[in-house]
Amino acid sequence: MKKGIHPELKPTTFVCGCGNTFTLLSTKGGTVYLETCNQCHPFYTGKLKLKPAFLVLQAQMEGKEEK
Repeated sequence: MKKGIHPELKPTTFVCGCGNTFTLLSTKGGTVYLETCNQCHPFYTGKLKLKPAFLVLQAQMEGKEEK
C-alpha cells in the first residue's frame, strides 16, 4: 500500500439500541449508535419487532396529520 494516501483507522465502538456493543476499526473513531444489529434485526432473528424509534416517528407523523 502507498504511504500517506490511506485514512487512519481508529477503534470505534458501535452501540445498538438492544444493548449490544462491539468494537471495530473505522475512520470515524469514537462511538457510533445504531438502531439495529445482527442480534436484534428481524432478518437474523426471524421475529418482527417494532423499534421505539419507529413508534416515535409514527406518533410524530400522526400528530402532523391531525393539525
